[in-house]
Amino acid sequence: MYNYNHLYYFYVTAKSGGVGAAAKHLSISQPSLSSQLKVLERSLDVRLFQKVGRHNQLTEAGSVIFGFCRQMFEISEEMGELISKKVPSAARRIHIGVSEEVDRPFVVEVVSLFLKKHGLAQRPKVSVVSGTHEQLTERLRFRELDVVVTQLAMIDPELENLERAEVPVALTCSSQWRLRTNRRGLKDLKAPAVIREIVGGEEAQWLMPSSRFRLRAETDRFFEANELKGRIVFESDVISSLVRSVIDGIGLAFLPLLYVAREIREKSVRVIGPKEGYWKYRVGLACHGQNKNDVLIKALARSFKEICEQALVG
Repeated sequence: MYNYNHLYYFYVTAKSGGVGAAAKHLSISQPSLSSQLKVLERSLDVRLFQKVGRHNQLTEAGSVIFGFCRQMFEISEEMGELISKKVPSAARRIHIGVSEEVDRPFVVEVVSLFLKKHGLAQRPKVSVVSGTHEQLTERLRFRELDVVVTQLAMIDPELENLERAEVPVALTCSSQWRLRTNRRGLKDLKAPAVIREIVGGEEAQWLMPSSRFRLRAETDRFFEANELKGRIVFESDVISSLVRSVIDGIGLAFLPLLYVAREIREKSVRVIGPKEGYWKYRVGLACHGQNKNDVLIKALARSFKEICEQALVG
């Protein structure tokens, strides 16, 4: 008789496209997973995978069995979804994955607005975890997460892009920064001219996101295209620490307006240069396609959209 867990391991391996990815997702070693797949093959008396070049592909029998497994586990997922829609929101837990590149205070604003729309007794439980875009996408695909906040759009046909925001990246400095000039009309100047007017070109002190981040690659390209100079005095993989350093007057930073909207409203951060910014930054909210009509996920998507719109208006 076959083992239910072995069938699930086979289902995950076939769905993820290989033993390596499946083992990582299941948090077991590759040898252990391979061994359990062989046990399943012996119990079914069929070969499930065959080597084609450097990749494993399902055999004809494996494809048939995968079809049955998919029905089994999708029915299980549908049951969980149905139950989740019937139970009160207070008994629900929303699992949110946040890309390492996304500013945490922004996510806190979204979650706070979402929770405030529910009375104290009806508020769902929210848990937030971080990871790379790739890690979060995999967990969303297997429905271990309800939604993901990330800078990249989802291209997997199983996943749904619920909301996408496009906001300006602006040149920011502390509101206490003493400008070298009293000249008006800085908003009409290009970045190099603005920076020369503020600090004098090569004297600029820069605050930069981590070199692992997409925002850093965009910033580097902008620097090269505009021949910007200066010295990097602080580099971080925590965006909020860059915002804090801007407030403290440590240096200048190119930051998405979405991540400094509150500081601009509170007048602790000043934006210099054109209101439309120097390039566009994108961030989005995604879920599994089968969850796009979930009442709580739709409510969270509305809160995400509201916070993004507030930043643009501000």
